[in-house]
Parts: sequence; structure tokens; C-alpha cells
Amino acid sequence: MIAVLVVLCTGLAVLTLGQGPRLVRSDIDTESVVQLTQQRLLMHSNEPLAEIDVEQVSVTPSIPLKVATDGSTLSITFEQRLLYGTDYVVSVSGVTSPFQEAGSTFDYSFTTGSPPLYYLQKGGPDAAAGADDAIVRTTVSGAARDVVYSAPRIQDFAVVGSSLAIVTETDDGMSQLVLVAPGQSAVETLPLPTRGTITQLGSSVKQAMLGFRFTSADPAAGYSNTLLLFDLLAKHTSFTLPGTVIGEPLEVDQWRFIPDSTLIETTAGGVMSIYDSALQQGAVIGDYDGLGEVAPTGTQSVISGQGTFHMLDLLSGQVSPLTPILPEGATAVGPPLLGPDGSTTVSVVNVAGVDGVTRQVVVRSDTSGATVVFDTASADARIVSVTQSPNTQYLAIAVQPRPGAEIATSLVDRSSGAAVRTLAGLRLTWP
Repeated sequence: MIAVLVVLCTGLAVLTLGQGPRLVRSDIDTESVVQLTQQRLLMHSNEPLAEIDVEQVSVTPSIPLKVATDGSTLSITFEQRLLYGTDYVVSVSGVTSPFQEAGSTFDYSFTTGSPPLYYLQKGGPDAAAGADDAIVRTTVSGAARDVVYSAPRIQDFAVVGSSLAIVTETDDGMSQLVLVAPGQSAVETLPLPTRGTITQLGSSVKQAMLGFRFTSADPAAGYSNTLLLFDLLAKHTSFTLPGTVIGEPLEVDQWRFIPDSTLIETTAGGVMSIYDSALQQGAVIGDYDGLGEVAPTGTQSVISGQGTFHMLDLLSGQVSPLTPILPEGATAVGPPLLGPDGSTTVSVVNVAGVDGVTRQVVVRSDTSGATVVFDTASADARIVSVTQSPNTQYLAIAVQPRPGAEIATSLVDRSSGAAVRTLAGLRLTWP
């Protein structure tokens, strides 16, 4: 019996030494990976792991990544946001332990989430008929449609955390700002410093902050295109940033939050500045009068001045020319959108057809040239806005087919130009 046990134990030991580490569990947040960069897949082994190089890891579809080992855990960090509703396959080859040379392969697959998106659907032109405006929640695919909030004369909205900030117009033409949580009936009215109007509503999801331009109905109240901020993690009261004139609040022509930071970009009187909302300090960047969008990496932003486009490096403060490749004879309408790595852009342009009639199209450009991904196919149609999903997979193109007509928004695949959905609304927003 002793001899038999010795043989069995020896066999088990040989088998264990010959098979290499085993994958026992993997952890990933399939919702966060499409909304944020630097998200991780953790692969846990049954024993300590030797160092693994990035060349040993393959991900399909491909995505830039970093790897690190810590004891029995392999950490794979995705440097870009992943695609919505997509099956990913991860394979790690040559996985070994520091104590033996036998190798194995870790295989894992997962499907990313498809987060909700929101848009504003305007009601009928006759408010007396009870056709309220509505904030609608839906997804990229499917026909699900959930009215989150409805009211007469909704002017704008922004997603902040798990809530929506919504601006409505009162009967006397003033603005009202409310905070609602989808699925809950409670509505919180945020206090404004005085009666006035709100424009350029924006939000910083990570900082749980709201911002907008505010002009008081009474000029004596002292608000004229004043940047007003709400910190929703603290008391729900507003504050201003100090302007260039001591003691006066900051007045802006344009403004925006820099995602995942406390920084705010502004333009005023043809001068662009960056302010830190936490330190309440600012620095002048230069003579630029237009703000485009922040790149998906969060480290670059598009600005414009005197009819030309530039790219601002938010880490160094350096400004460099930005000249997208456009179709021959085309002229840009507004600043371009940057791709995930800065090598591609998306622009709205005016082009002339063979009949000489000008129409608007959307083009994607890279070093190889420009490709039309959306065509209005009409001289009467006007592209109201183009935004892109946080992972740059989709473009939301709002179009007014003719003067006075209702605006509709098309969801278009950024790479192929394939139309996914058309929504009867505008201001499409991803969380």
C-alpha cells in the first residue's frame, strides 16, 4: 500500500509540474471599459506568476494595452475605451511560474456593455395642446425608448453622475434648473442667484459639477454671461470664478470642462484661458476665440483662432497647428473632432456637387486622405451638430432637413459610415 501511495503521489507531482499555472478567475467591469480609459482586466492564477510581457497578450478586437503581474494576478490595462456591445477574446501565451518552467495559456472572453444615451425630443409647436418636450433614454441598438422627464419648453440638459440637470423656460421667459434621477419621481430645483437665463449648460461627470453661462434679468444684479458652477458633491449652491478684474466674476463667450479634471477652458474677448475650479486660479493660453472638443485621451483639445484650427496639449500648454485633410474644394464648417489616438479627425464640410450646388457632408480624415461618412444629399439640409461617443465608435449627427423642420439625429458608425439609428430629437448625450 505504501508503494502504491508513493507511485500515486509521484504521478500527481509530475502532472502538476507539467501543466503550468491555471486561470481560476477573471474580473472586469464590462460597463466601465466602454466609458473610461485605463480600465483593467484581472486574471487570477492558482499559483504565483512569472513576469509577463505585453507581447504575450493578444486581444481581439485589438486595443492598446499594458500588462503587470502581482503575485498570482495578471493585470491587463486597456489604454483606450472598448467598443459597445462587442465580444472580446483575450489570450495570454507562455504563462509560467517562477518555480517551474512548464507553461500554459490563459484564455478569457467577455462582452462589453452598451450604456444608455439620452436625447431631447421637442414637443409639438402648440404648447396649449399639451405636447411637452421630453428627455428620452435609449440605447444604440434596439428600439427601447424611456421618457425620463417631460415638461414644457425644455431648453437643455446634461448628464452628471446618475442624475440629469435640465434647464426649462418659465412662463416669463426666465430659466429654471432642476435635478432629476432617472426612475425616481423626486425633482430638485437648484437655486439660482437671481432671475435670469441659462445658456451653454455643461457637466463634469467625474467631478459631479455643473456649469453654465448666466445672465440676470436685472443688469444691476451683476450677472452678464457669467460662468456659474455647482458642486453637487457639496451643498447644491452656486459659485463663480474670479475674472481678470479683481472682485468681478468670470464672464465668458465660450467654456467647457476638461473631463476627469478640475480644469475649465474659456474664451472671452478673443482670449483663451484655462482655470482650475478647485484652486480658483487661471492662466492665459493666447489669442484664440473658439473651443472645439477635448480629445478622447483627455490630454488634448481643439481650439481655433482667426479662422485656423489648433491642438492644445493640456499637459505642456503647447499649441500646434491642426490641418485636417479635406476633399478637394471642400471648406470646413467648425473645428474637427479628434480620434482616439489623435491620428484621425472628423469634420463637417461644405462641398459642391457636379451641378454646382453646395451641400454639407461629414468626412473622416487621416494621413491617407478624406472619406465621406455621412452625406445630407440636399442643399436645403443643415448639419446642426456632430458629436462622438466617448469611445469614438459612433457619431451623433443632428440634421435639420430644411429651414423650420424638426431636427433628427443619426447614429453613424465612425469607421464605416453605416447608419445605425435615426432618433427624432437633438442634443444626444452619452453618460
